[in-house]
Amino acid sequence: MAKWYKIPTSSRMTHGEYRANVNGMNIVFGAVLGFVLADTAAMPLYEFGVLLFLSSGAAIGVLYLESSDYKLFYAALNAMAIWLLPQVLDILEAPDSLYRLPVVFAIWAIMVLVIELVPRDAPNPEHAVRDTPGGTIATHKERDE
Repeated sequence: MAKWYKIPTSSRMTHGEYRANVNGMNIVFGAVLGFVLADTAAMPLYEFGVLLFLSSGAAIGVLYLESSDYKLFYAALNAMAIWLLPQVLDILEAPDSLYRLPVVFAIWAIMVLVIELVPRDAPNPEHAVRDTPGGTIATHKERDE
């Protein structure tokens, strides 16, 4: 039965609420990265490639924070990448607007870590999520048996 009319009695997030938080953050920060990277049209191809490589690495690092058990390791790796990014932008003589990239990655990483520290329920094994080469799919226990 739906509980749409009730107020939660616990501050613990359900697994669905956790997934909604993470998915929402990833969508928002993906869009923000798109806006920030929009100024790269005038960059030489090689410099754009370097910037894209570093930005995708930083984004993957943030996603690892949410998915991996090694949170401290990936937090340190992200901090190093965020710290190095402005220095690389100096070398590339990037447009001023791209200096927002480290701020975007830092806030994204901090928000992911905050969500990771909030108490939450364990995922329900009856409604598991399975990663496949084609993407993430929801499964039901009855179908897999």
